[in-house]
Formats: sequence, C-alpha cells, structure tokens
Amino acid sequence: MSTAMEGPAPRGRRAAVLGFWQGTVGVATGLSVIAGVLISVTQLVEWVDDSKRANLTGRLQSLQHVAHLLERDERIRLRARAFLKERLPEILPRLDELIRRAGSGEDLYLSQDMEDYAAVHFHYEQLGALVKLEYIEFPLVYEVIPFPDDYLAAVEPLRQALADHWKGPGRPLPDLGANIVYLKRCYAFSRAHPDRMARCPPP
Repeated sequence: MSTAMEGPAPRGRRAAVLGFWQGTVGVATGLSVIAGVLISVTQLVEWVDDSKRANLTGRLQSLQHVAHLLERDERIRLRARAFLKERLPEILPRLDELIRRAGSGEDLYLSQDMEDYAAVHFHYEQLGALVKLEYIEFPLVYEVIPFPDDYLAAVEPLRQALADHWKGPGRPLPDLGANIVYLKRCYAFSRAHPDRMARCPPP
C-alpha cells in the first residue's frame, strides 16, 4: 500500500525539476536574445556615430580643399588680368613672328613672356579635367569659381595660333585646351537651366 502511494511522488518531483530547468533555460534564452539585441543596437549606434564623425571629417577636409581652390583661383584671375592688360596687346600683332622665332607654339607657350598665360591655361585645363573625371563635383565648382568668359574670348586667337603650330609650323595640337572647352560647356549648360542643380551636359 505504501509502495503504491509513494510511486507517483518521484515522477512529480522530476516533472517539477524539469519544469524549473525548462523555465530557467527559457529565461536565459530570452535574456540572451535581449542581450544580443542590446549589443547589436549599441554597435549600430557606435557605427552611426563613427559614420557621422567620418562624414564630418570628410566635409571639413573638403572645405579645406575648397578654400585652397578659391585662393588659387584668385591668384590666377589676377594673373589673367595682368596678362590681358600688359602682355596680350603686345603679343597679338606679332603672334606669327613670335611663333617662328620661338620655333613652335609650344616653345612660345613655355617662354618667359607667356608665363602668366601658361599658368592661367593650366589652372582651367586642370580644373576641367578634374570635373570631367569626377574628382571634383561640378556643382561645387559652379558655385564658387566664376568662369573667365571674357578672358578666354580675348585670348582665343592666341590659343588657336599656338595649337596650329604646337610642334612647329603646320604641325598642330588640335585638342589644346580641350578640358577648358569641356568646362565651358558645363557652365553654359548650367546657365541655360538655372532652375536645376548645376551639371555638365550629357555626352
């Protein structure tokens, strides 16, 4: 009689113990999930903070580059103005003679009398190349750099003569200033669409 009555008790205790451990495991599993979520959220917040800091650092560095570009462009515009007033009126009437005496358009371009012209040409040629190759965003250039339309129109006869005889009489360099032409097209296209963000024309 006593044996029959004592039989279910161990099974009941085992069930209770099993239930306890199942509950404990369930709680532990839930805590692990919560902990995992908290860790993931913490890592995400840290990643976002790092991204914000990196973005801010990148923008500050960009501002430094812009400041440098503005300073350089200001110096170049002063040299362009000086060349228009002091050198170009003397060069244009004697252009063919000067090229013959120098030996080629390239030699005249590299001469001391053309230092200001060469510096201005290189500046805008380089800027056009950077825009074309997407090393610098054109909307930024458009907003901070005034395009020298009048200067380029005034020196176009000089540029054309240099290109026609770049390697010597009758030996041209047809694409001399091609990146400047590209940059000019970007400005013209953006001016024609003032209601849109500045951009270069589609190819």
